[in-house]
Amino acid sequence: MPTTDAVSTTRRRGRPSGGGAETGGEVQSLDRAIALLEVLARSDGLTLSEVARAAELPTSTVHRLLTTLERRGLVGHDASTGQWMVGLGLFRVGSAYLRIRKLPEIGRVLLRELSHGVDETVNLSLIDGPHLICVAQVESHAAVRAFFRIGGDLPIHASGGGKAILAAMNPEARRAWLGGDQLPRYTEHTHVSRRALQADLADIATRGFAIDDEEHTPGMRCVAAAVLDEWREPVGAISISAPTVRMSPERIVDLGAKVKDAARRLTMRYSGL
Repeated sequence: MPTTDAVSTTRRRGRPSGGGAETGGEVQSLDRAIALLEVLARSDGLTLSEVARAAELPTSTVHRLLTTLERRGLVGHDASTGQWMVGLGLFRVGSAYLRIRKLPEIGRVLLRELSHGVDETVNLSLIDGPHLICVAQVESHAAVRAFFRIGGDLPIHASGGGKAILAAMNPEARRAWLGGDQLPRYTEHTHVSRRALQADLADIATRGFAIDDEEHTPGMRCVAAAVLDEWREPVGAISISAPTVRMSPERIVDLGAKVKDAARRLTMRYSGL
């Protein structure tokens, strides 16, 4: 008796199993509506003609889409000025992301790309009290390499990531985190006075990345840059660590530029800045 072979297809969860039922026009309208939200998000209010000009769409189309978005509370309209702006409903949608975002998960791919690009150990760290906590890491494949245990801690005043975060803090927050005037010494290069550390932090703020020059562990150097939230406050830091013999002053400049760019990209992914 003939048999019929069953053909199974693999699909991602949350995706429809068959062809999409939506029409090309519906997809285009959705794409245009999203484009309008992006236009409004870049301003404090625009007239209908200004929105249409920025989105490069007909005024009638823009009015139809904005009216639909207004019914959903995603945009608002001030009748006295004729201006359109983002609505409270859009804030509610966006705040859902704030509830679920996790910096290590958001940065995982970026950390891997950075580590493979420089062939050194890359860490993502957060601060907790007077310590810097490593929460994610991609190790170098070099025979001699930097290694920090996930969950392990370093002093914030004697680590690249810690100093990058301190440099990005406002002065009041920085004073609260640092504590007393005399700081613990770990090597001959450790900053043990607030004055010396403050001078280093000023240089970091100007340069855009921090340098740990054997300040915690002899024979190890590190460059790091802070990751910011939507209020431009530091929430963590990305760092590249390597033995001193592989991190010459010339390479520090190159790696510093790379870690600064990686922190900027992660800031964009995390907070949209």
